[in-house]
Amino acid sequence: MKIIDYDKLFAEFKPNGYVSEDANTIANMLIYDLCIQPGYNLARFLGIKPCFNNHMAMRIWVQKRLDTSLGYVVEDMCSQLQSELYELLPPSGYGY
Repeated sequence: MKIIDYDKLFAEFKPNGYVSEDANTIANMLIYDLCIQPGYNLARFLGIKPCFNNHMAMRIWVQKRLDTSLGYVVEDMCSQLQSELYELLPPSGYGY
């Protein structure tokens, strides 16, 4: 009898827009904290396909980061990703 590793199988064939519950939670916190508006320009800064709107691009970016992290805490990962996001985005031009 052959044993099937469903986690491995799903990882190979998961759709491009797949988002886990943790990724959705972290992305929602980032969207709320950073006041990310719906639109279509954020994806190119995150290295995501431009067909996704800002909120979905944020969710996919968070999911990709979670896929490479092991044993994370949601709150800690949210803080880490927020600081990484500040490094990715261009300066706003509203310096003090």
